[in-house]
Amino acid sequence: MSEGEQRHDREIEFFDRFAAEHGEYDVLADGAYARLTGLFEERVRPRRGERCIDLGCGTGAFTAHLARFDLDRTGMDISPMSVQRANEHSNGARFVVGDITKTDLPEASFDIIVYSGVLHHFASRASREQVLQEGFRLLSKGGRLFAFDPNAHSPSMWLYRDPRSPLFSSKGKTDNEVLLSRRELQQELSAAGFSKIDVRGVSGIEFRYVESSAARIVLPAYNFYERLMRHSPFESRLGTFVVSCAEKV
Repeated sequence: MSEGEQRHDREIEFFDRFAAEHGEYDVLADGAYARLTGLFEERVRPRRGERCIDLGCGTGAFTAHLARFDLDRTGMDISPMSVQRANEHSNGARFVVGDITKTDLPEASFDIIVYSGVLHHFASRASREQVLQEGFRLLSKGGRLFAFDPNAHSPSMWLYRDPRSPLFSSKGKTDNEVLLSRRELQQELSAAGFSKIDVRGVSGIEFRYVESSAARIVLPAYNFYERLMRHSPFESRLGTFVVSCAEKV
């Protein structure tokens, strides 16, 4: 078995175990979902009945929050346990087990693709481009992409998730996870064929749960920082997450 296949299997094991122990893989606070779905509405402009797939959906936490847009929703994830949990609380969506690098779904079968905290689970540029190329293939002409991932330029994310940080924690982190920059994502989206690319930092993404017990102690301070950064002129560069939007023209 190759190193890549071993990492893939460990990723499945991690999320299967989390779903078994915690139920849903849902770590964001309600305010975070309000912020993200607000951006989704503003920048994707979803229309009722459009076909939307959440690629790497986990237990369907973000997919569920898209219900208010009356989309035809599908979720796909490599973790069978996560997909089982998602289907138990589907709220009208369909969830299937699959590899988002090669979905085996028909070309141009969706109007919107979503990567809800997924791209940063692919550690190399080549692997992310493979994922994005498959997403591009799935989109119909005029289809839109929406993604969010931890920002490499965020001070709080760097302190918590960069191995070079003195406060780095590997708790709740898979082997594949990396922080991503706006420039990386812009280049990779372009290489995958997308147009009208817009990648910017976003704050106001509060957490309700983190795996590290030490981090849970300072979580209220982090969430307060998120509220402050939300109204900062530096949000676009230093926001804790990067939100990516693009189209297939």
